[in-house]
Amino acid sequence: MHASKLVLGLSLIAVFSGCSDDGTAAAATDSTTGGDTSGADSVSATNGMSSTSATTTASTSATSVATTEAGESSESAGFINPDSEESGPTAPGPNGEQCGGNDDCESGLCYIIPMLGGVCSECLMDSDCEMGTCSIDGAAGYAVCTDGSIGNMCDSDEGCMGALVCSELIDTGGLFNASFCSDCGPSAPCEGEQICNPVYNAGSLGGYLTCLDPASVENGGGCPLADGVGDGAVCIFGHCGVADLFMGFIELGVCGECGTDDDCMAPATCTPASGGMNGLVGATCQ
Repeated sequence: MHASKLVLGLSLIAVFSGCSDDGTAAAATDSTTGGDTSGADSVSATNGMSSTSATTTASTSATSVATTEAGESSESAGFINPDSEESGPTAPGPNGEQCGGNDDCESGLCYIIPMLGGVCSECLMDSDCEMGTCSIDGAAGYAVCTDGSIGNMCDSDEGCMGALVCSELIDTGGLFNASFCSDCGPSAPCEGEQICNPVYNAGSLGGYLTCLDPASVENGGGCPLADGVGDGAVCIFGHCGVADLFMGFIELGVCGECGTDDDCMAPATCTPASGGMNGLVGATCQ
């Protein structure tokens, strides 16, 4: 599993799930422990024996039991010595490998995406880095330490470069971190009439907040949302629509040319804003 799919791979959130009770969990356990199915193989082999083989096996078993009762080694009773099939502990993996905990990683750091899993990484949070922030790197496939420049994922103002602040760009309901180093935010409001506005990279569900003049953002550009309602003051046409991503799990504000059908000349109607991994489209009159 690569972090490019994890991240922010929010598209994978739609398939976040645990193992079911129909045997999937047992299969996962077999995979973890080395898949020892010797018991099942033994039953299958016995059921498939010819009558001659079965007679020989019964004779051998009787001899083994008799030997045991005579006081000789009980290890000849026909059971596999468990020590003979021990597979030593699994070695910790390099960065980019899947993990279930810190002990699974050479770095000692397993970056967990809730409900999806973990990936061995350079860091878990900004404080793990000597400088900069801890951010998922889609190309590398795991979390790395950055220089804290604008647009880097973050969890602290201290990790961001210079006067940049760590601001929440996308409301995920706390499921995963979607804060990025930005020019503005609750702790750093814009001056004058400028508006603290999102600039999205919809392809990676990243971006940053920056100060922009009113009526300066083209259709398809980001605009602020508050409680699911868009603020169109920053948009050229004054309309901020709501684009639902991933079956409504994520909502982003998008500037468009209309807000309702009344904003369009009949017989045209207002087609709502939309978005996906390929980008955002503002509402249009069609």
